[in-house]
Amino acid sequence: MTIHPWLTKYPVNSDSKHLILGTHPPMPYKGTLNYFYGNMKEFWRLLDKVYPNSKLYNYDKQVELSDIIAWQKQLKLSITDMVYQTHVERFSTDEQMGRIELNDLNPFLESWIKESAIECIYFTSFGGSKSAKNLFKKWLKEKLKIKVKLEGHENEVIIFNRTIKLIDLFSPSPTARRSAPRNEEYKKWKLIQPIGKVDYDSFRIAWYETKLPKL
Repeated sequence: MTIHPWLTKYPVNSDSKHLILGTHPPMPYKGTLNYFYGNMKEFWRLLDKVYPNSKLYNYDKQVELSDIIAWQKQLKLSITDMVYQTHVERFSTDEQMGRIELNDLNPFLESWIKESAIECIYFTSFGGSKSAKNLFKKWLKEKLKIKVKLEGHENEVIIFNRTIKLIDLFSPSPTARRSAPRNEEYKKWKLIQPIGKVDYDSFRIAWYETKLPKL
């Protein structure tokens, strides 16, 4: 059994307007950054390109968590995960997590969204049954009794009498490059790029630049 290492340590801030939702860090955790997306730091590497001078990634050197927290406060952005607890101790992908308990035990996610100013939620995984997006959809149905049909990469849902945008962020995982040739958005993006080198990292950075809030 594995309890999320920092889900309760870093709650959603009440003044946050934006929320990034993931699933659960791979276990056993091997990252030097004890924070969300810190296992391989690929998300922070990509975000550092979107928000230069925010000190989100420093190659082989340790990133200061205080810089990441300061960046989040500037953007009024919080980060959390959909999974509070798993019933296995070793996994590297969402589908390997086994039986899970969602982030609603106290409840956490419900009160965090209700008591915040969240107007947009971003998902860093959306393809599998245990992706952040599909677990959120399950949470809506089971916890809030809201049934939604989420199509495409942008949707809206009414929660606590306010409309919240739902936006997909293509996974920062290095293994996501394997699915790049099948990614319709990537194929469309490549068609309109100047002649020269285009790669999946450049596409993801461009997508994040378009979808994420501006500083």
